[in-house]
Amino acid sequence: MPEIEIDPELCTKCGTCVSNCPVGIFQQDDDDSVPLVGDTDNCILCGMCVDNCPEDAVKHENF
Repeated sequence: MPEIEIDPELCTKCGTCVSNCPVGIFQQDDDDSVPLVGDTDNCILCGMCVDNCPEDAVKHENF
């Protein structure tokens, strides 16, 4: 199972990970919050979250 984390120190809360995830792993309550990582069991290991984050704030293991 992949482990996905968002580094709150690097995250600018832009929502790119939310909008690029094809299975909706990420959730963002509002524009002022760091997105939350939901159920990674649904992750398809596409890497879109990592590849598209402009700040390299999305980290992963076991991909």
